[in-house]
Amino acid sequence: MVVIEHVGNALCLDFANTVNVRSAPARDWLGSADGLQTWAASAGRPLTSAGEHVPSLAAMRAVRDAVYDVFSPIAHGRLPESDALDALVATHAEGIKRARLSRQTDRYVWSWPPPRTRAVLLWEAAASAVDLLQRGPLDRIGECPSCGWVFLDTSKNRRRRWCSMATCGSREKAQRYYARHAG
Repeated sequence: MVVIEHVGNALCLDFANTVNVRSAPARDWLGSADGLQTWAASAGRPLTSAGEHVPSLAAMRAVRDAVYDVFSPIAHGRLPESDALDALVATHAEGIKRARLSRQTDRYVWSWPPPRTRAVLLWEAAASAVDLLQRGPLDRIGECPSCGWVFLDTSKNRRRRWCSMATCGSREKAQRYYARHAG
């Protein structure tokens, strides 16, 4: 059984993290239709239909890359490129045309009528990104120095450094320990 980590603390960031190491990916959940189905189900957003408008996996990866290209610079205190923002806004605008506002406890949220398609997943990820950009806290966006995953730091002390301690954090600490104690 494959364990899929969702450590971004926002749908858009988890969507950006569907590739494990950007420089040399060993796993890309958007590399196949089955991979996408598996990831979507693990994110609590199972796809139930192909739907009328079926974005290709390449289109899904393009939106994923736009989300990453927006939030990675923010994690390092820089402004994102306008091309990445424009791609994200275009996907969001396309989704909003088909969305409705639905009451969720004490606020309204964007929702899309069934069936749950690839397009709906893209629109949800874009809406999550736009919401995070509008509401922040952008000063709590981080990027794992080991794998490049982006995350929203929700830790109390605001010092989260890794995608997860179980994955990159412990590996990095072990490497530093062995480097200090080697011959």
